[in-house]
Amino acid sequence: MQIVTFTDYSFGSNTYLVVNEEEGKAVLVDAGVPASQILEYLDRNGLELEAVLLTHGHPDHLLSLKDIVQATGARAYMHPADIALIRNIPSLFLRMLGLESLEIPEDIEEVKEGQTLRLAGMDFQVLHTPGHSEGSVCYLVNGALFAGDLIFRGSVGRTDFPGGSMRTLVQSVKDKVFTLPSDTRIYPGHMDSTVVGWEKKTNPFLLGI
Repeated sequence: MQIVTFTDYSFGSNTYLVVNEEEGKAVLVDAGVPASQILEYLDRNGLELEAVLLTHGHPDHLLSLKDIVQATGARAYMHPADIALIRNIPSLFLRMLGLESLEIPEDIEEVKEGQTLRLAGMDFQVLHTPGHSEGSVCYLVNGALFAGDLIFRGSVGRTDFPGGSMRTLVQSVKDKVFTLPSDTRIYPGHMDSTVVGWEKKTNPFLLGI
């Protein structure tokens, strides 16, 4: 399994391509960079994109979702609480991010806690981890945790957007992240990757939980 990181420097959001090199297939986690970057990489490396897994419904992680889905035929997946969120994003919220509009595919498949998705020959376990948003989820595959905006290196996601709750976020980390092996690598929605054991020992927002 290979993990390729793309970063959009206008919002600082990370998009990850999880590649099964043996099968020539890949899964995208979030879609916050221009579609051209993803499509060119897929074409250059002869990869088929099977799915786009969305960690949550905030626009900075969805900017190129529709274009990528249309270009590749990949299926998109998201928790139902955040599917409802993106269908009703206030225009004021979009303007705060410098966006006039956000186009979303009509068909997005729902994921739920404990579900395992077999995609591109890999098993992605769904962990429902609300706090940053009601429908925030993490995806666990082969010792890698794609955490969205739940937890960062030395920090956590903001909780002042609708559906956010610091108490809920901390509980999600305690129950779903800090119960994983210490060497589990966390690939967050912003900033560099980290590992569970390091965050347990040093993250100032999570010490003592």
